[in-house]
Amino acid sequence: MINEAFVIDMQNHYIPAEALKLAGKTTEFDYAMSLKKRVRAYEIMTDIEQTLKWMDESGITMAILSTAAFSSNGHAFCKVCNDGYSEVVKKYPDRFKGMVHIYPFEKQKGEDEIKRGVEELGLWGIAVVTSYHNMTIDSEVMNPIYEMAVKYDMPIFVHPSIRINLWGGERYELYNKLSREYDITKSFFEIVYGVLPRFPELKIIFAHLGGGLPTLKGRLLSRHRPENFHWPRESADDVFCIYQAEELGLVDDFESRVKNVLYDSAGCGGWLLVIKSAFETLGAEHLCFGTDYPYEFREPKYVKKIIDDINGMNVAQEDKRKFLGGNLKKFFQIR
Repeated sequence: MINEAFVIDMQNHYIPAEALKLAGKTTEFDYAMSLKKRVRAYEIMTDIEQTLKWMDESGITMAILSTAAFSSNGHAFCKVCNDGYSEVVKKYPDRFKGMVHIYPFEKQKGEDEIKRGVEELGLWGIAVVTSYHNMTIDSEVMNPIYEMAVKYDMPIFVHPSIRINLWGGERYELYNKLSREYDITKSFFEIVYGVLPRFPELKIIFAHLGGGLPTLKGRLLSRHRPENFHWPRESADDVFCIYQAEELGLVDDFESRVKNVLYDSAGCGGWLLVIKSAFETLGAEHLCFGTDYPYEFREPKYVKKIIDDINGMNVAQEDKRKFLGGNLKKFFQIR
């Protein structure tokens, strides 16, 4: 395909059938109940040929496969999942990239699985979730994962946790409609201040536009308080407007911290107003396309519609190419 038509889907969910058999009830979530509730979705998710057909009809050149929300099922699930991903990427190397899945609570097994995933299975990148049980993403338990990502110069993909008891729980289905998005934004904050200072070259991809960062970024910039920053004595404890934050160098400092961060566009229903805002607030060099297949965008006609909407935006052609595939080509070393 010509470069202008090279579209990469960052958030495409596939679970090998053998791995899905290992998904059950954990301390975080009853996956078995979810499988009964969303039978059609999980039938689609185990059928890579159906995914290929959907991609062809949608105008998608390549998909990055992941299912990080299921990694809480443990190391055995992750290992079988990685094996299944390897089969797919080796069979269709021009259509799929598969990410390594790990269970962070088994340190040595996790490190070994990342090494096996990259060097033997042909996978690239590591899929994690915003939080595990009571463990946040800036926990030292995650350090070996970040070290391995830096070692191979490959990205970490941060997807929201699937826990029901998350920030409000089942009341009004908050865990699904709102709480997971808050958990992404919270994990973004933890990575910016807790992880990137230790691993400044780490490449990160946040799902769902960082959980609403196009709106919240202004608040973060006005309250950005980096350590070892020279403050005017009279303003050290102030909250600044954006003009003051720019004058003090806080905006430039913040942007330098997130130089290797991307945000995918899944999670907002393809609402063009939000995506337009993301181009302005986050920048084209930090954005990538995502569908959340087979959940958010299951019908090819709607995928084609959002791609057409993007191509019709009043932004530079090069910025559109970055969003639709260019930025992910660099992160996943796609030639």
